[in-house]
Amino acid sequence: MRSAETLSTPDCQITDEAFARVRDSQGAYFEPVQGLDPHQFAADTLDPARAMEAAAVLQRVTPLNGKRVLEIGAGCGVTHIVWTKHFGINGTAVEPEGEGFGDSAAIARDLIAANGLDPERIVGATGENLPFDNDHFDIVYSSNVLEHTADPARVLREALRVVKPGGIVQIVCPNYLSYFDGHYAAFHPPIFSNRFFCWWMKTIYGKDPAFAATIRTEVNPVWARRHLVEIAHTTPIEIIGLGQDVFRERMTDGAVGRWMALGKVGRLVKLAATLRLNRLAAAVVIALQGWTPLIITVRKRPSP
Repeated sequence: MRSAETLSTPDCQITDEAFARVRDSQGAYFEPVQGLDPHQFAADTLDPARAMEAAAVLQRVTPLNGKRVLEIGAGCGVTHIVWTKHFGINGTAVEPEGEGFGDSAAIARDLIAANGLDPERIVGATGENLPFDNDHFDIVYSSNVLEHTADPARVLREALRVVKPGGIVQIVCPNYLSYFDGHYAAFHPPIFSNRFFCWWMKTIYGKDPAFAATIRTEVNPVWARRHLVEIAHTTPIEIIGLGQDVFRERMTDGAVGRWMALGKVGRLVKLAATLRLNRLAAAVVIALQGWTPLIITVRKRPSP
């Protein structure tokens, strides 16, 4: 069984205190929602390997070394710590205080301090109202946050406001035109309304839909393209991709992450590979706009 000691790496030391706090708060909350043991939830949440996997995707489009990086949604601070120590980023992260999992910011600051870094790099703020000047960061990054925000479109606009011309915004989140929700570890048809999503989780899976009601299920590739086109009227941008390439590669290689409830998806992908249907399945899913995750990657162009 994984523990704080076995999770720790040279780039990030996980403390017993942080592990226990995540297990007993967030892990306990998600156990009836996701069906995941709180201990496993804490291990997956705090595993530094996730930060390195995220870096590998981001570095397809821009190097991290020495960059000024804003992370929207610090979580428990692991990505900030790993990227600071491994890539030498000049990092800042925002995490709202006292909302939802309000203890995340406190856990992040304590874990960052335990790793010898400045806990004040975690700023109490939301993605809708970033307390930074225009054109301030080289990279703005976010993972598994957009679907939990009050106004996802405003978060996207704010991210592009504070990134420098030539800089990169990358936002990773679920695609609700896909067929699996990691929060509930549940398969589903494409979601076109939150009301249907709540009904599906309650009726098909027998889960309390209260958490489902908080998720912004309008987030999908169609939504992303529409808002990026609107933003392009006032801010010069280049849409690099929405994650299709990463999905295609993972389907081809069978390299689905083991985090949280993704083991269910991984088994299906391996079966498709065994039947030599993985490439065809990837092409069909992409054509139907159902790949996951959605990886919104945009470069801000200099003003003409």
